[in-house]
Amino acid sequence: MNMCHIVCFGNELHGDDGFGMRVYEMLCRQVWPNDVKVFNAGVAGLNALRFLENCSRVILVDALANFGSPGQIYVLKSEDLAEGRQELSGHGLGIPYLLEALKAIREPLPDIRIVGVEIEGVRPFFIGLSEKTERAVIETVRLIRGLVIV
Repeated sequence: MNMCHIVCFGNELHGDDGFGMRVYEMLCRQVWPNDVKVFNAGVAGLNALRFLENCSRVILVDALANFGSPGQIYVLKSEDLAEGRQELSGHGLGIPYLLEALKAIREPLPDIRIVGVEIEGVRPFFIGLSEKTERAVIETVRLIRGLVIV
């Protein structure tokens, strides 16, 4: 069970909230070792718990709000989300809620990292990312490869 799961969240119909989906598209074009799996969680909410099974490492990819400057990429631990900063939650209660649910049903927890970009904002029913968020996609893919392939 030395698997690594990369789970991407977002809603491509809401502007920058589609960041995780753009990263997912790019990740799917990459060749990964057999012990790495990439998942599109979209707006799955708690249904995404299934993507966190049978793995020892998890990388969650999502848009972030209130962390810094638009376009800035972050690698966080789950406790970083609990420190008063609000993760973008256009798809329900967001990653912090998902991680709390995971604690209730799984022992031991996998090693979890959250990779996200500070977005400019959510634009309902707008397809496409802002310029700064789009520029962060390729660098985010490189960063994830560095976290996965050691």
